[in-house]
Amino acid sequence: MSEHLTTIKEAKRLIEMSRYDKAKAILQPLVLNDNRNYRVFSLLGYIYHKEGLFSRAIRNYKKALELNNTDIESMVNLSLIYNDLGRYQEGAELYSSAAGIHGQLKENDSLPDNNEEINIMFSRQHAKLAEVYLRYNRAGEALAEYEKAMELDPSDYSFIVEMSECLSRLGKRKVAIRNLRMLRNKRPEFTEARVKLGHLLFLEGEIGSAIEEWDSVLSDDPANAEARLYRKMAEQESLLS
Repeated sequence: MSEHLTTIKEAKRLIEMSRYDKAKAILQPLVLNDNRNYRVFSLLGYIYHKEGLFSRAIRNYKKALELNNTDIESMVNLSLIYNDLGRYQEGAELYSSAAGIHGQLKENDSLPDNNEEINIMFSRQHAKLAEVYLRYNRAGEALAEYEKAMELDPSDYSFIVEMSECLSRLGKRKVAIRNLRMLRNKRPEFTEARVKLGHLLFLEGEIGSAIEEWDSVLSDDPANAEARLYRKMAEQESLLS
């Protein structure tokens, strides 16, 4: 068993390096030799998902859950696949099951409250649901999901950028601008927020301020194609005004 655990650890290391073929090469023999280890199937499911082989990913995640029906990671990852495929009801049911198990483990002190890996998994799930809501112009529900994602993983500042889009669609653009300015001052290296701030300023009619924001981004990151495109758009708008 210790040999298998060492092999699984090596497979995880290869997956972190995106060397999926090599990871599969050492995991697939374990399917024949140790078909009771749910981690093998969970890792294979992850690889197949990354490769876009959804049916294989689903089969492996289901096998992992057959062997261990409290495997939260497989539940969350499988629910993400269902969301990607538009099978939202199945995804929501799995997510609810994972959340329930997560809560039970915390109550039993089997899982620490600050378990970063678990929090990040749930954060990504909320973000995925938010993307779906936003795609169908349900900005209020999307905003609520991004807020949950941010609460679980406050280090991911991209959520603030996405929330600004939700706020803009809800007619709260000034709130969004204020939030992005706060983020810019706190993390000026996060250029995505500064580009978005320029766009919202442009939509508010503050074209000069928008251009200044994009010029600042381009000064720090001359290759930023989005800032360059928006700046050109703003220049054309100024000429037409």
